[in-house]
Amino acid sequence: MLEKLYRMYRGIMLQRALGVLGDHALAEDAVHEAFIRIERHINRFENMKPDECQYLCLTIVKNAALNMLRDRRDTEALPETMPAISNDITLGLDINAAMELLEEGQRQVVLLRLRYGFDTFETARLLGIKAGTVRSRLNRARIILCKALK
Repeated sequence: MLEKLYRMYRGIMLQRALGVLGDHALAEDAVHEAFIRIERHINRFENMKPDECQYLCLTIVKNAALNMLRDRRDTEALPETMPAISNDITLGLDINAAMELLEEGQRQVVLLRLRYGFDTFETARLLGIKAGTVRSRLNRARIILCKALK
């Protein structure tokens, strides 16, 4: 059963992990971690429909990738000195400042959709809102960000 799941879902799981982590090697590690977790609970997959299996596999790999991202962020040391910033405000600072202009709900949607790569329905489920609300918050956030970054 595990081999079948691996053949069927490894590719899409790798894409999901890559969307979260942005690094191919780390994404591979997340997929492997996900399959270790799947193996521990393989009996849960036996009577599931294929779309349910896919959904659960993607959820497991997403969580594994988010855990890796969190662990990496927590263990990275801050540099001893900050790099010099020119007189021009850098784009990164502009984006951070622009993100502060967003309402909390808009900021959450932007981060989940654009930074972590969740689709509209996953974002809606994670936030406990409707998919239409995700789309409208993302659209409003894009308008605010575009105006702020011009």
